[in-house]
Amino acid sequence: MKERRKPVLGRVVPGVTPAVQRRLRTFFAFVQRISSSLAGWLAFLLFQMPPRRKVEAADAPIIAQATRTMLRCEEERFTVWRWQHAGPTVVLLHGWGSHAARFADFVAPLRAAGFSVLGIDAPAHGTSPGRFSGLPLFRDSLAAVLRAHEPIHAVIGHSLGGGAVLTVLAETADHHPKKICLIGVPSDMDYILESFAMMLGLEKPALENLRQRFAVKFGRPASAVAATAAAPSVRIPVLVVHDEDDNVAPIEQGAALAAAIPGAVLWRTHGFGHSGALRDPATIQRVVDFLRE
Repeated sequence: MKERRKPVLGRVVPGVTPAVQRRLRTFFAFVQRISSSLAGWLAFLLFQMPPRRKVEAADAPIIAQATRTMLRCEEERFTVWRWQHAGPTVVLLHGWGSHAARFADFVAPLRAAGFSVLGIDAPAHGTSPGRFSGLPLFRDSLAAVLRAHEPIHAVIGHSLGGGAVLTVLAETADHHPKKICLIGVPSDMDYILESFAMMLGLEKPALENLRQRFAVKFGRPASAVAATAAAPSVRIPVLVVHDEDDNVAPIEQGAALAAAIPGAVLWRTHGFGHSGALRDPATIQRVVDFLRE
């Protein structure tokens, strides 16, 4: 299934429709006339609040087949879906504003190949409680699943979920999977922050205020939170999937990520945008084949 949405106001931000983008730009144009600091504060608040994507009708029967449990990371609780099988376990971690059901087309092929499947709804996503989220919570929820269900054969991460996979590998020493697949992963958090600011129509003073608030909150600038920085430390087989028409993370970012990971394989897709490849049978089969190798 191809992703047809095109950028209409600069770069695309996942989960934000063109109509919502227009309303946000009008609002932030007004706020910036009052105060760039206020605009930066409101933008940073909004940056941490993912949209809630509804489960598509075709995916609901797949989710209904899974067993739902809850895990905890720090003070947050989050949902884990399990499609039980006797074989090794594959973990699925979605991107920003999405949920485990986005991987529904992966479940049957993975189980047919002999894998048990776990899908995560990150905090404040899907059926997980909460209103605020971000890379640290994605990282911590994945780490909690890896600990609770060790050994894990592989993790498939899309977009921010893929960034969380790399962060876990770089920042933790134990409970690592044997393989990973990274789909549509952006190069660094500052690129995403800048895309978000462009979507809101933030001018330079408000953008710099937004960057400063990020650095204070997370203890380092967004530019330091880079997938390519974590990549060289990876010592397991990696498949990088990236679309030539990705309008969230350009193909150059996927190519650079694959080049930075020793031995990584880059699988280029065409015409699927940022997340359409998650529905593509050929791409899904390529990922399953990689996990079976």
